[in-house]
Amino acid sequence: MKKNIYFLAGMLSFGALFTGCDDDDFGKAVTITVENATNLESDVFGVDVTEGQPVQLKPFIMPESARENAVSYHFAGEPSGAIDLSADGLITPKLTTPAEGNIPFPLGTDTIIVRVDDGSGTFVRYPIRVISKIVLVSSITIQSAGQSVEVENGKTFNLAQYVTINPGNATDKSVTYSSEDETVATVDQNGLITVVGEIGQATEIHITANDRGKQTATCRVKVAAEAPMYVGFPFSDSWSYSSNLGTKEGDMKNLFDDKNSTFWAPTITTRPIYDPVCYLDINLGQVIKFGQLGYRHRNLNFSHLQCHTFKLEAKKAESDAWTDLGEHVTEALKVDNYQLFQVEPTEAQYIRITFIKGHLKDGYTDWNYSETGNVSVGDLQVFIYNR
Repeated sequence: MKKNIYFLAGMLSFGALFTGCDDDDFGKAVTITVENATNLESDVFGVDVTEGQPVQLKPFIMPESARENAVSYHFAGEPSGAIDLSADGLITPKLTTPAEGNIPFPLGTDTIIVRVDDGSGTFVRYPIRVISKIVLVSSITIQSAGQSVEVENGKTFNLAQYVTINPGNATDKSVTYSSEDETVATVDQNGLITVVGEIGQATEIHITANDRGKQTATCRVKVAAEAPMYVGFPFSDSWSYSSNLGTKEGDMKNLFDDKNSTFWAPTITTRPIYDPVCYLDINLGQVIKFGQLGYRHRNLNFSHLQCHTFKLEAKKAESDAWTDLGEHVTEALKVDNYQLFQVEPTEAQYIRITFIKGHLKDGYTDWNYSETGNVSVGDLQVFIYNR
């Protein structure tokens, strides 16, 4: 239909070159759209309305001289009952989410026609989808440091601080915690695990969303002879981060999402000696005894894009000088697991990672080559020294 409108507009313009403007056609519409419309799927434009939330359509007419013309709204064919449509373009959803069972997407659809009533025959057709106001939990994720833990008998572990409910706007984000074997570990409904079993025993803690989707996630708990030397410090909204270089690809927050399929790549012009020098600053939001950094290369990457050497620095207060915690070298192409780099335990709130150089490109035997590019980092993880 749009193609016909564009063709008509072109023919009118072409004809005007030879015949001039007909006074009767002045001010007539050539195209009409609705500002509320979005691309629903595969170049199908329409309007999504949420149950219980009426939407006023906002037509947009071209050319400007035609915008004073009257616009009318009609159903295309027999209405399905998904919406009410007023004479002035107010859409009122009529459907509601079923009390039980699966939630259809969409709840229902009607198709409408928006027409310019100026004799031009200009109109547009849109599907109107009614969407449930309930947003179900799509997944529950646990940061790596909370997926498999070792805890001494009689000690506790706060699992909740490692748990993320997706999406963030889920209607009901509450969950239920349960232990598969309460003789090994119990868990309360705040996610606090208490270990009660014998050394070497293990069980699983299940997290289940309370909404009808019932998404789940699992943490493995093992009874340890002694407390682990390092405990993962969970990423949270209290963290902040910045770099001296802009982002070439990806997003800095991807560094902490525990998905090495997403990544951060700062704008670096040459490698393997990264030029310009790039550093990443992390503010943990509180002082911890920093003892170890977990680094994971970006998944599905080329060796010459991976970081080879980086330097770690830390400080307790923003006004302090940086304490040098040494240079560290990564293993090339290792993307499945974090590589762990221990440092001298240091009280720190601020951590700086300076990227120095990258792994060799296949076919090169030394670092004496220059190539445009950047360093790509998959994931980072901060650990507390626990002794």
